[in-house]
Amino acid sequence: MPYIVMQKHILAHKEALAKRLPARFPGLDPLPEGFRNSTRGWPVRSDKPGCYTADIEHVPERMVQKHNDGSSDYSLLSSYHPDLCVHRCPSCFSEQDAVYAKRKADGSPNQIMTMGQTFGVIDQLMGIAASEGHRFESVKFLGPGELLMNPELFDIIEEYAKRGITIGIFTKGALLGSDELACKYQGHRGISTAKELVDRLAACSNVTLLFSFQSFDPDTQQGLVSRTVDGKKLGLRGYPDIRLKALEYLLASDFYKDGMTDRMCIANTPIVPENIDESLGIYRFFIERGTPVIMTPTMVSGLGLIQLGRQKAVMNSFQERLIELYVEVYLYNIRKGIQTMEQIEREGIASYVGAAPCSQASNGFGLIRANGRVDMCPGRADGPDSIFGNVQETDAAEIYSRSPNRMRGEADPHNLVNNRCPAKDATRPEQNSCRSFPFGFYDMVMERVKQKHQCP
Repeated sequence: MPYIVMQKHILAHKEALAKRLPARFPGLDPLPEGFRNSTRGWPVRSDKPGCYTADIEHVPERMVQKHNDGSSDYSLLSSYHPDLCVHRCPSCFSEQDAVYAKRKADGSPNQIMTMGQTFGVIDQLMGIAASEGHRFESVKFLGPGELLMNPELFDIIEEYAKRGITIGIFTKGALLGSDELACKYQGHRGISTAKELVDRLAACSNVTLLFSFQSFDPDTQQGLVSRTVDGKKLGLRGYPDIRLKALEYLLASDFYKDGMTDRMCIANTPIVPENIDESLGIYRFFIERGTPVIMTPTMVSGLGLIQLGRQKAVMNSFQERLIELYVEVYLYNIRKGIQTMEQIEREGIASYVGAAPCSQASNGFGLIRANGRVDMCPGRADGPDSIFGNVQETDAAEIYSRSPNRMRGEADPHNLVNNRCPAKDATRPEQNSCRSFPFGFYDMVMERVKQKHQCP
């Protein structure tokens, strides 16, 4: 489709969506005092280094038992779809053979942790935090698949609540917009509709949602959650309509107060060539609806590596468009009153553009995979600087004592505010083709923001 025609097509779908989800703070109307582009548990605000947060995986108990049964050929790798996820996102970072295969590379069993074992690790992290004189505050669920499909969903939430821990759940939201799916996966909890599931989650005060939205255009969005294998399209059909219904339920729920929320954000992740031109529009659309937005390019892990490979032919032009997108978002933040130029200079450019900067690679334990492997974060897992050990083999405190994350936070206090993205940043020009952020990216964005802010 020609570019101009495509833009008109996207605009028409955006306007239709706006009628269903009216703006609460349109145009450059200021947001209420106190609005911050983040959710609870996303930024850790402390000038003291420590273990404050972690990313985590939870697998249904019945699947753990079957996978760990040595007499069975069953594995999470072979049953990832549809048991763990109804989608087939082509850039899913989570799908990694080494994590979910039946056996490790050396042939030994690749055991998956039970819920009890996983919370045992969480208790160890709480102990580390206590020894440092502070709380362990939050976790984020990033996989495998959709936590909302897990039959132990509310047990998991309750276990975190007992410990005073906030859990952020990344989700495409299909169960929040489809009565059929909500009932299928959470019907045993007495839930028969998507709205009931939304309301039940909203009643859990320690839950935040990071809700995916990658395109206004239904065809583009469907393509970003689907894959074609042997000529057959795989993934949940009709997802854009389901997503719209989920958004209607969410924006009318107790996740919001006074027209805005700090318990939900929109996640336009990853930014790819297919959606980069509408990403500024997505950002503005949801900010005007009192909803924080996070946006960033692809992970350099899992199928994100394949996504990065697909982008290589247009990498130079894509990275230049990425710089301009970041510049325009920060200029919008200033005009909208979300940030001041002084604040942007003080905090630095964030890898999640316009949002509260990420510091989890400096004050977080890392990503604890289902098989116990500890990665620096979801962004990359390809060597000793990004894979720290395994909590099924080594005590969490020992892993943490030699963790590059801990050392990064101790080495530079600014990393506790904004550590950019150690996983995805090119540290020299030769890495530009194999990292999401080119060498010098943040400085280039900052310089252009300053220039355009001074000469609007």
